[in-house]
Parts: sequence; structure tokens; C-alpha cells
Amino acid sequence: MNILNSKEAFAAIQSGKTVLCRYAGNGVLHGDKEFSTLDQLPATVFFTPHYEFCIKREYVTLADIQFTKPVQPHDLESGQEIFIVMPTCILRTKYDFEHGDICLSIANGFAQLDEENAKLQLQAFGKTFGNMITEIEVKDGFSEKPKKARNTKKPIQQESSQIVEAKPAITIETELQLYLDGLRACANADEVESTLLNVDKVGFTSEQMLEITMSKESKLAEFSQPTTIVSQENVTISEDPLISDDNSPALHPYQSVLDELIERLKIVQTPKEANALYKYTMHWTEEERKPVMDAIHKRLAEFNPPEKSQSSLMVRIQEAKTLIDLAKLEEEIIQCEPAIHERLFSYANQRRTDLTMENDPP
Repeated sequence: MNILNSKEAFAAIQSGKTVLCRYAGNGVLHGDKEFSTLDQLPATVFFTPHYEFCIKREYVTLADIQFTKPVQPHDLESGQEIFIVMPTCILRTKYDFEHGDICLSIANGFAQLDEENAKLQLQAFGKTFGNMITEIEVKDGFSEKPKKARNTKKPIQQESSQIVEAKPAITIETELQLYLDGLRACANADEVESTLLNVDKVGFTSEQMLEITMSKESKLAEFSQPTTIVSQENVTISEDPLISDDNSPALHPYQSVLDELIERLKIVQTPKEANALYKYTMHWTEEERKPVMDAIHKRLAEFNPPEKSQSSLMVRIQEAKTLIDLAKLEEEIIQCEPAIHERLFSYANQRRTDLTMENDPP
């Protein structure tokens, strides 16, 4: 199992993977043994220390034998150990994108990340055809390195003698990454505008367009070097760098994105959609992020208003006498509405700290 940090976990979510999380401990409090789905944890785990993440592996069942879904090329890194399922054995090797046999085995669904699931997959194949495979040998394989076959077909030649080459299809996710990479490489505001000249014609979703907008505003902010937004009470026009000489407010990149996120919160239909908006604030400071987090919590409360019985749970948490009692109350928290998970868990963490300090000798 590969342990991910918050940045890697966030990237995995963007690529469509299911991410799990657990509390890793801080030297005083013990960490959790099991990982949980993100809907059972507060959104703050991505910018709170002592949490770790992993990608949830999918399972398939064949002939009543369950094993992990065969690994795909985009899930692998060069040199990563894999296990190829062969008819007579399991071959232990390392992923090499230039190795034709390895790449073909992975593409056809015969590769696993660990020995145990590779054996289970081979046993499932055997059982499908009425054979019981018990003794399975694991060998080091693919010592030779055949290259991928080159395309020997000649390109189609038009009457104008111009060679026309077939272009590979580009997915919308690839298009999005190209735009984001292009924005990061821009050296001035003109290049930013030029990069996004035809972005409306690509067909991005509203969420993808918001990500592009945030990247654009972040890049423009590097050129203008904006100051951190603070309260503008009792500030004169001459003192305020965000007010121009003609008394009209200048568009601040942060404020522009903040306004858009607040508007999005008004129209989201589910708690999951509301929670998803926090990811657009990952590179912000705590002060900049606070208005969005407050708005998310308020919107979640509108979906699932806390009941009076849940207030009594808060009192019981604060009055818990032992760590065992507190652990039982934390199980009750999981059964509560997601909108109040973060608040109740914060009380539980504080009470755990108090009880730990009371039990430790001076």
C-alpha cells in the first residue's frame, strides 16, 4: 500500500481515484489502524497535519474468487515492481514502458501490484475452466528487453505530396492539463490571455473552467504582486491598493475566485458538491480560506440541520471520564449528520488530549 501526502491525495482525487484517509498520530495520540472514506472525515484533513492517505483498490470476482482489479499503465511508475499472471507461473518484474511484452501484459489485464493477488487471479482463471490450481511458482521474468514494435506503415500521401499523419485523440482531461501547464509557463499577462484565447470552444465542464480561472488569476497575481486581503474598514482611497484613482474597485484575483465559490455554494444540490469546493482553496492561506470554509459549513447545515439530541452528544463528549467512553462516543459521531462531524470531532480531540494529560504522570 502506497501512503500519500495531502498533495498527492488531492491529485489522485482529480484523476478520478477513490482516496481513503486516516489519522496517523502525533506522538501523543495514537493513530488509526484502518483507513476511512473521506465522507466520514472533515474536509480539513487536507490541510491539517498528522493525516495520511491511500488510494482505495478496486476488487473483481471471478469464479467466486475475489482479487484486486488488474493494474493499468497510468497507475504505474517506471521501475515499479509488478507481478505478471502467466498460464504456468507468476513473473515478478519491473514496469518498463519501453518493454513490449510487459506493456502488452498490463494492457490485457494480466498484471497485479502484489504477489498474493496475482496468485488469486491465476487461481480464478483455472477455476473458471474447472481446474484447481494450488502450487504456483513465482519467477523473476522478462530479463530480455524487446522494444515496442515500430509502425512500418507509410503515411498517406495526398496529391499535393504533403504527408498527413494521424493525430492521437486527446481527452478532455489532457486538454485541461495542457491549458494549466501553459498558464504556469506564461511570462506576462499578454501570454496568459493568448493561452486562453479559444478555451471556451474546448467544451470544459463548469468545474474545469473554475480550475482554469483560478490558475489564470493566480498567475496574474504573480505579475501584479497583490497584497493579502484584509478588512478595508476605515481605509481611505489613497491608502487602499485595491481602489483605483477613479474610485472604482480594482478586480483582485483572490476576491474574484472567492466570489465565484460563494455563488457556486448557493446552487449546489448535495453536501458532497458543497464539500468538493474546498479543493479550490488548497494554495490559499488560512485567513483567505476562512470565508469559504464558513460558507461551506453554513451550506451543509442548510442541507442537514443538527438536531437537539446531537447537542447532548457534545456535552457527553466534554464530560467523558475515560478514553474508552470517548471512543464509544466517537462511534456515535459517525452516525450523525456529516455537517456536524468536524465540530464534534474537534471536541472529541480536545477531550482526548485532556484525558491523556490527566492520566500521564507529571
